Amino acid sequence: MRARRALSASRLLHPGAALRLRRAGIARVLVTGGLARVALRGEITGREADELAAQLRRLVQNGCRHLVIDLSEVTYLARESAGVFFGALRALKEVEGSMALQGACPRSAATLRCLGLGRLTDV
Repeated sequence: MRARRALSASRLLHPGAALRLRRAGIARVLVTGGLARVALRGEITGREADELAAQLRRLVQNGCRHLVIDLSEVTYLARESAGVFFGALRALKEVEGSMALQGACPRSAATLRCLGLGRLTDV
């Protein structure tokens, strides 16, 4: 059985990590082997985009090959921040990984479809 590591904004390896996760709009991260489930929360705008991109890249660099991103707690997804998912997808393609977006509200799903990410979205 593979070990599960759950990371939340309150329990991480270094002190500044919790703040970085909150700034990125990340509520929870659950890592099981090469699979990471990332739950986002609140508004994901351009302000959160850079930190979110860095956190997703860090997961891929640390061995995650498959990302499932839960958008069910996202209240607003700006077009400029949705581009973060392109960067994560590019990093995953380099390691033959995959990404899925789940739980997007109709408005967020429309933004993702408009950007060409509709095939990754499960509404």
